[in-house]
Amino acid sequence: MAIEGHQKNIKDLIMGDNMSFHIPIYQRTYTWQAKSEVDKLIDDIGEFAQEHEGNSKADYYIGNIIVKNQTRGFVTERVVIDGQQRITTTILILCAIRDIYLSKIKTENALESARVICRALFSQEGDYIRIKLNNMEHQRTLNTLLSGEIQTIDLADRSTNYWKNYNHIFRKFDAWNEYRLQNFVDILERVKVVVIFLDEDQDENSVFESINSAGKRLSGADLIKNFIFTFKKFQVTHYEEKQLIELYTNKFEALFTNLTEREDDIEAFFREYLAVKTAEKVTKDAKVVHHAFKKWAGEIVDFGACKNLILDLIKWGTIYQTLRVGFHSDIDKNSLGYLRSSFFTYATLLMDIVAKLSTFEEGKIVVYDKRLLNKAISKVVAYDVCRFLSGDSAKTITRFVPTIPKKLEAKDINYWHDYAAAFENLVTSTPEGYRQPSAGLIERRITDIDLYRNKNQLLKFIVLMENLGHNEVISFDDGLKGCQIEHIMPQTLNGQWSGISEAIHQQYLHTLGNLSITFDNQGLSNKGFSEKKRLLAEKSRIRLNQMLLDYEVFDESAIKDRAYKILERFFKGYGIQKSDYNDELEPVIEEITPFKWLESVRLTNDDHDLNGLNNPRSWKTICDFLQIDVGQDSAHRRLEQWLQRNKPQWPSTF
Repeated sequence: MAIEGHQKNIKDLIMGDNMSFHIPIYQRTYTWQAKSEVDKLIDDIGEFAQEHEGNSKADYYIGNIIVKNQTRGFVTERVVIDGQQRITTTILILCAIRDIYLSKIKTENALESARVICRALFSQEGDYIRIKLNNMEHQRTLNTLLSGEIQTIDLADRSTNYWKNYNHIFRKFDAWNEYRLQNFVDILERVKVVVIFLDEDQDENSVFESINSAGKRLSGADLIKNFIFTFKKFQVTHYEEKQLIELYTNKFEALFTNLTEREDDIEAFFREYLAVKTAEKVTKDAKVVHHAFKKWAGEIVDFGACKNLILDLIKWGTIYQTLRVGFHSDIDKNSLGYLRSSFFTYATLLMDIVAKLSTFEEGKIVVYDKRLLNKAISKVVAYDVCRFLSGDSAKTITRFVPTIPKKLEAKDINYWHDYAAAFENLVTSTPEGYRQPSAGLIERRITDIDLYRNKNQLLKFIVLMENLGHNEVISFDDGLKGCQIEHIMPQTLNGQWSGISEAIHQQYLHTLGNLSITFDNQGLSNKGFSEKKRLLAEKSRIRLNQMLLDYEVFDESAIKDRAYKILERFFKGYGIQKSDYNDELEPVIEEITPFKWLESVRLTNDDHDLNGLNNPRSWKTICDFLQIDVGQDSAHRRLEQWLQRNKPQWPSTF
């Protein structure tokens, strides 16, 4: 497999033969800017000419260009693997020189030179058009510049980088006198590149990857597009290639509308797409995603296989984007809005639900039965909320979730007929660590769990409860501006809360019963309960705060009662009954008090660090004794963190 290198000056590179340059779609777009890279190239050439004036043996090298000849039918063209920015800019320079010759200088030699450039860049015989550069990106604008029909440039053309750079170069040359322009044209014969030709057996895919490894990191989206459009096992006509490119760019890539984040967004999609196809979540790394895609896709053997792959990407891309950032009239916006805060945890599962309970027709998702679909999605919400309320980490299920559709299918190939029931049966009986906690277990834990540690999910859970059963809802997408979590019993006690002991304050401060939301947190501050209750219940637009009117005082009993009432609201709204689960799967755990914990330490470990500590009434008492800074955090949680770092042999406080 030979690789040959040849020196060429840039005029001969472009005008030395009739062969066209083809920029494949997997190459990055033409990005050189007029006042940076373009000006630098022209200015560097000018400085070289001045420095070496009279020295005809000196050459100026502007880098390497890697190409591979590709034959389609009877036509051979050069596929550009590396160097498209320099090739394109050089062609635009020649276009500008041609047009200065035609519009300004107009001497016989100038007009003849302009005709030579014209023939090299563009020719037409009947319906057949030969262009020097085929880039597939804004090709109409490029054709206009190559043909010299500048008067036909329209507003759409003027927005392209091709036109902006051509226009900048033209104006720059137009400001020069004839002598300076001619010196510049003459020096182009000494501006050299090293052209590296790959032979037919050389894999341009691997070359493309390797030559870009030292520059800007190629995204997984770049690498996969490279793989799809290399056409290693088959040939396509220009018409077929254009068909595939239009499908990929206009129907698939166009789904990702955030242009500044498009490459990263598409790479993230490919991770979820592969998880749907393989039930495995690949590592967040461009090369890993690329190799996993190649392994899954295998060889693309013909045009039909390539087209079907792109059509499949369009289908799944539409589902993915609808769930991630879009809207569908048949998908419950409250459930979906809640799940978007942990979208990448559940993306593959949600995509499977939509795919199984809908069809994809003419670029649109057509839901078979929105009741069945939304019931399934609500069970995913219930699963996430139950795990959150019981203190389970979402990180433990990131590898489990993509396997759920395969597990459901293994139990019943028609699981999607009642997706909600199949999913609920699986997650309530799956091994511990992945299991949905029972209603009984959540009730036992709810007055001890610090939910404030995950403020984002807490906020969205309370909004979920606020929206439950109402048509007018707070939007998760744009309705949370100014919405904040409010501690009913404040984080700093004052004289208006004198009835609350330090131990009660520490134990219940960040638990569900003491937490709400408001759009006027500053106005509430550390007010006493009576005033805070009046403001939250009477003036707040949060319906959930009406619950505070049930309490004359807000003490330990009220905090617990409110927590259980919110739980009941959630259980009822999402169809969760205590009888639904076998609580024997999750045994009742006896509550560990500070005193019982201290006893267990003294029974099983050397307790010299705790000498002098007797009958602690709260976790903060223990923290103060051990000189653990609690700040505004839960003393119970700070003690547990301290144990894990300093005394892992001591028993847990939970």
